[in-house]
Amino acid sequence: MLANVYLHYVLDLWFEKAVKPQLVGKSWYVRYADDFLIMFEREDDANAVMANIPARLGKFGLEVAIEKTRVFPFGRNDCNKNSFDFLGFTFYEAKTRKGAFRVGIRTCEKKLKQKRQAISQWLWDHMHADGEWLMKRLAQKLAGHCQYYSVSGNLRSVEKFYLYTQLRLHWVLSRRSQRAKVSWSRIQEIWDQYIKPPKVCVNLWQY
Repeated sequence: MLANVYLHYVLDLWFEKAVKPQLVGKSWYVRYADDFLIMFEREDDANAVMANIPARLGKFGLEVAIEKTRVFPFGRNDCNKNSFDFLGFTFYEAKTRKGAFRVGIRTCEKKLKQKRQAISQWLWDHMHADGEWLMKRLAQKLAGHCQYYSVSGNLRSVEKFYLYTQLRLHWVLSRRSQRAKVSWSRIQEIWDQYIKPPKVCVNLWQY
């Protein structure tokens, strides 16, 4: 753990002290654990830094994940409508209602698929658990999902995940007994009792 913290500190320091002063345009560096994103005002700056990153990481016995590393245009002047994934989100080029450029954000499809599979499997594994325990634990799981993914512009994606979970809950509880099927109205009643509706937890536009 200490080695990883030191390595991250060295990389952060390398960019701020060795790389940034050599750039012609503005730049922004964002890192979380082993994933980092560097934004450049000028394409030639981006290409120059990209050419040096493998050698820099190589000094610490690390390699660049080629499938996750690329240089691409992104912004109001980009005609290709590029997008990229970072920390479980997909960032894409969008517009406001008035037609101005803005950065759109949604849950990454790969992560969303994993989340759906995980919640579906969890519900199946706990099909015969005590009802109150099941719903309280499910509420905790959904609250955790909401706190991470419910940021400005992504509430609809979170709402869809909640609906998917509710549908899977109905499917699973209806198979607890061959005799007593659970009606959708009963599922809705139980759901409303334990599950709070999702809301935006992080307002990105205030920063």
